[in-house]
Amino acid sequence: MDDREAYLLNGIVQRDFRVGRIIRFRKLRRGIQSEAIEILTSERQSFLVLIYPQTYLRKQLNTGAKKSTSLARATFPSLHFIEPVGNDGWVVDGPQGTHLMVAKFPAGQAVPCEQWNGQDLSQLGVRLAWMHRMTTDADRTQIGKPLYAEFIRLLSEPSPRRNALLNLLDAAMLQKFVDAQKGEPSPQGWLHGGINQSSVLMDDDRQITALIDWGLAGGGSSYEDAVDVFVGWCIDAEGQVRAAEARAFLEAFLSLTPEPQAPDWQEVVNYWCMRQIHNALLGFHPLPRGFASILRNPAFLSTAIALCQNKNH
Repeated sequence: MDDREAYLLNGIVQRDFRVGRIIRFRKLRRGIQSEAIEILTSERQSFLVLIYPQTYLRKQLNTGAKKSTSLARATFPSLHFIEPVGNDGWVVDGPQGTHLMVAKFPAGQAVPCEQWNGQDLSQLGVRLAWMHRMTTDADRTQIGKPLYAEFIRLLSEPSPRRNALLNLLDAAMLQKFVDAQKGEPSPQGWLHGGINQSSVLMDDDRQITALIDWGLAGGGSSYEDAVDVFVGWCIDAEGQVRAAEARAFLEAFLSLTPEPQAPDWQEVVNYWCMRQIHNALLGFHPLPRGFASILRNPAFLSTAIALCQNKNH
């Protein structure tokens, strides 16, 4: 980080967060949604500065920070955000129209998905299930506009991202998927919305130490977070399902989820596909690996999840 950038960042953090005298800035990789910078103070305290692009919604960032901090206070391994002085929420104006947030520095490192085993995924399933129980029991509100309406609006408005998406996915295939949807609003409740190999940190003993990337938390089905894990961890580069790992995750996750009945995975996968396209159109993150194949036949993914789930019974 150059001196000018450090000087600007120091001024914002000192003014709004009062964390103490900063003696070091260090850019590092933490998650994929934001630029991450570690700061060390003269009191030997470490904090994580997160700088989100202006495309992210301030309301959604505050929602994610509120959820994460509430979980962290209840001893769940999540980011504990610092509230700025004299500000309503956790977000302040960052450089060049960005959104800036500060959290206590999380321990651990991201581990590539292919290095996770069944025991690791079982631990992740338990963690995510408890996360949803701790939040959904107290909050079943719908945040923002229904997903389908926003999804259709973005697809109908010409933009460079829309044009790139149509070229990548094939317009006819995308239209077939759109026509198959019922147009119903997404379920009441909430989801993290950004579970991936970069958003889960582990220590040297392979214990999960933190869940980060809370910028897309909002209304929807909690089971979409499970689809994130299935696609990211349980399907290999050749498109083959890692069945043992998938069963370990689903058994742990479904044993503790707050919903009384197993979900309709086809419906969940459809919501998940819409959300991936929605997020790509807004520039939040690229489409997941193999997404074009999933969109061509969403039933394959939903059936694969259901089969792995049913083998638990």
